[in-house]
Amino acid sequence: MRIVSRIALTVVLVAMVATPAMAQRATWQNRWYWDGQVSLMRYKTPTQANWQNAYGVGGSWFITKRQGGLYLAFDQMFYDSATSLVPNGLSPTGTAEVTWETSQRWQAIIYAIPASGTFELYLGGGFAIHNIRGVDTTNAGSPSAQELSVTLQEIQKRSSRAFLVLAGGLQLRVGRLAIFGDYQFMPASNQFLITSSQHVFTAGLRIALASSSTEMTTGRQ
Repeated sequence: MRIVSRIALTVVLVAMVATPAMAQRATWQNRWYWDGQVSLMRYKTPTQANWQNAYGVGGSWFITKRQGGLYLAFDQMFYDSATSLVPNGLSPTGTAEVTWETSQRWQAIIYAIPASGTFELYLGGGFAIHNIRGVDTTNAGSPSAQELSVTLQEIQKRSSRAFLVLAGGLQLRVGRLAIFGDYQFMPASNQFLITSSQHVFTAGLRIALASSSTEMTTGRQ
């Protein structure tokens, strides 16, 4: 009788522990999360040899399935006196210096989430489009119309580019909420105004507002 009682007690305790964990997993899987986030980007340019900082605010969607998810994000970045060079054969120096204050980043990343729990690590890859806005020349003097035209053409070529992205992150889940921190790496490109690799650190809060799958039930009468 005592053995039966102990077994029954063990089953009850296991059920009490397992039920919240299963409920938490069910809450996380197959959800459409809305995120708010802030970011810090580290970068270099031909005129700025030391690492520079750009700061961003943005939002994202994280659409989860069983052991992974699709991350779609937008960030508005802000710079403090960012400068770079574009080639210009008509300039006495062979280049033209340019400056900008803002840019926009769109990201699409597929993440794998190996294990579900309170703390979750996720890794993935995808692509990002980085579009630098409001680029202007800083060259002193009065360049000719032809020289200025070449500079503007080079600015248009080099102010927007698509990049491959390697990314990872960690999140702390509390019910339908998750506090997260991410890292994104984008490789260097000499065809972009930011010629170095780009390192982006992001932190934010996400909340599940809808299901990412539609469940339908049918019955016979």
